[in-house]
Amino acid sequence: MAVHRALRLSFRSNLGHDFLASIVVFLVALPLCMGIAMASGMPVAAGLVTGIVGGLIVGAISGSPLQVSGPAAGLAVVIYEIVQQFGYEAVGLVVLVGGVLQWIAGLAKLGQWFRAVSPAVIKGMLSGIGVLLLSSQIHVMVDDKPRKSGLENLRTIPEAIRKGLPLPALDTLETRQLKTDEIKAFGALHERQLEIEEVVAERISEHGSAEIHQQQAEGLASFVEAQQELHDALVRQIEHARTSGLLALESKKGDAFAQALERARKANELALDDLREQRYQTVVKSQTAAVQELSGVLAALKNHDWAAKLGLLTIAVILLWPLIPLKAIKAIPAPLVAIVLATAVAAWLSLPVLYVEVPSSLAASVHFPSLATLHDVSVLVLLRTGLFIAIIASAETLLCATAVDQMHTGPRTKYDRELAAQGIGNMICGLLGAAPMTGVIVRSAANVQAGARSRLSTMLHGLWLLLCVVLFSRLLTMVPTSALAAILVYTGYKLVNPRSIVELWKYGKSEVAIFLITVVTIVVEDLLVGVVTGIVLSALKLLITFSHLKTELQIASDKRHATLRMEGAATFLRLPLLAADLERVPQGAELHVEFEQLDLIDHACLDLLMSWARQHRATGGRLVLDWDSLHARFTPDKEARRRLGNPLESVGDPTAH
Repeated sequence: MAVHRALRLSFRSNLGHDFLASIVVFLVALPLCMGIAMASGMPVAAGLVTGIVGGLIVGAISGSPLQVSGPAAGLAVVIYEIVQQFGYEAVGLVVLVGGVLQWIAGLAKLGQWFRAVSPAVIKGMLSGIGVLLLSSQIHVMVDDKPRKSGLENLRTIPEAIRKGLPLPALDTLETRQLKTDEIKAFGALHERQLEIEEVVAERISEHGSAEIHQQQAEGLASFVEAQQELHDALVRQIEHARTSGLLALESKKGDAFAQALERARKANELALDDLREQRYQTVVKSQTAAVQELSGVLAALKNHDWAAKLGLLTIAVILLWPLIPLKAIKAIPAPLVAIVLATAVAAWLSLPVLYVEVPSSLAASVHFPSLATLHDVSVLVLLRTGLFIAIIASAETLLCATAVDQMHTGPRTKYDRELAAQGIGNMICGLLGAAPMTGVIVRSAANVQAGARSRLSTMLHGLWLLLCVVLFSRLLTMVPTSALAAILVYTGYKLVNPRSIVELWKYGKSEVAIFLITVVTIVVEDLLVGVVTGIVLSALKLLITFSHLKTELQIASDKRHATLRMEGAATFLRLPLLAADLERVPQGAELHVEFEQLDLIDHACLDLLMSWARQHRATGGRLVLDWDSLHARFTPDKEARRRLGNPLESVGDPTAH
């Protein structure tokens, strides 16, 4: 009874603090969940689902009570590459595999091992992700598409700047309102087409037997009605664009808009025919073409100038908001203020820019993994990519948990439990076709700073996300995508963190070199190659460090005394050097070995000294070791001390007397 009463009192005392903190975390998480999903090449709903799972489920079982889990910018680049290579339908399976591996690692108590990565590699990984994120989202910030590679994104940044630099022309309010309404209408059609395309791609495989293809073809009938409704809505919307005068307005720029409308109509008709006729060979391609042509319609309507200005406004608010002297106002998260202000300006001026596309219901955004994906993506690729996601997500989560522990005085992180909880969360996200999750430092820091005292805050923030998506999804469609991209541009800049070079320089030029090589390799190749390169370089540095041994042998003029000084690491790698010095010691001389500057000595070097001492004693010589200075570097057991006792004379060693 006393325990239950104490728990109730604790819950009541924490409720007020956790409730207020959960509101703050929710306000921080909302724009980040949407923006990171968009940067990952996934629907914004996929990021919101991950935030909900991270709050309601992982928050309840995590090993770090105050850490907040959700979609992370660090994995956006990885997921975007998966979407580009294998399609959105493969993401669920990859995240599921990663989650299973994390869960197994947590049960195997490997939590601490995921933290055993060189800081230079971790900082290089984060900076490389920052460069990729910044360079890709600059294009999205001007309502353009990211390029296919990191280098291409970097190379075309001046092009994006040129698109967004001119001062936008302010048409009449009626014209702007007309364009904005059409962008939102065609955007809603694009979202519906994308939903159908994703589900069809999950069901249909380009490979497999004739029997499998027949079964897949029969399953296409269930999508005909949805595609027919979409086709009818598209035809009505095209007719509306013609009768409303929009076609005449856009004709001043040429026939691009009219041609885009016609291509979208034809692509949609072909997609409908393929579904009706159960053409499994071409249905995925025609669905993809229908999505792309609707994107072309949006591209013909959008305005790069206004999108860029909204993005700059968003970044300016994020930078200036913390400078406000009033603490009560500063408590409101800067990203949220920036998104609200950019959305208000876009709505007030009816700006013709791209807006967030949200599915009609949360259930519509859930896509369970299909085994048909295994026909197009090999199991080996799934396992390799899932392993990489598990490693990156685990390292980021556990490093974040360590940082969170330093922010508060409450319960410390249980790393194995946290790792297993993250695995369960990612398994659920994989099953729902959502974005992968990690522990995230921005939302976790906001949670601690807002006064959270228990895991209830994290769980409540997941509940607020769920209610927002279910009850207020229409409001999310008012958010300009350029504003979300601007948040990620700023996030990318923060991840790059040039101060990392200054911090690493204190530990030597080699650490800076590993950092820079990791960053460059990530940008030029990909994240996996960059991280592996950094880890290999760190291992080589460690090997070189352990192989570095400087020796100095001084022989007295009477040839009766000699001193051997060693500096560095005496390991088996340097046995030839040590043996060469011992051979130079005169017969019958007394050799003193000094260990003051020695960082490490292994059994191989000690065995060499023992063997040499036995032979040297036969000539009347002696070997003198200072056990007190050696103790901190090597502590032999009793058997080794007994073996050393015969041939060696020891100084400061009580067992030698």
